[in-house]
Amino acid sequence: MRLALYSSVPKGTAPNLVALQDETLTALPTVLVCPLKAGIALTALRVEVRWGQETLVACGDLARPIRRTALRPFGRLDEAISREIMARFLQLLAR
Repeated sequence: MRLALYSSVPKGTAPNLVALQDETLTALPTVLVCPLKAGIALTALRVEVRWGQETLVACGDLARPIRRTALRPFGRLDEAISREIMARFLQLLAR
């Protein structure tokens, strides 16, 4: 599993969202994403993500659905980081 990265900013040069939803659910009008932010505090539910020269934080605790038409694909994360993000998100759901 490699989570998809997206930008919700039309001319953004970096991703600002990571998908938490399986790609096979593309028929749905929305996709569940969590924000990627720079300079935000790490918690037990957040995961650091390297993007080029930048360190971003995937905030699984701030996940939300967003319309697919508002997103621009930006690549994918590697499997290890993808698994870590999903594990933290599932911890949140288990609470």
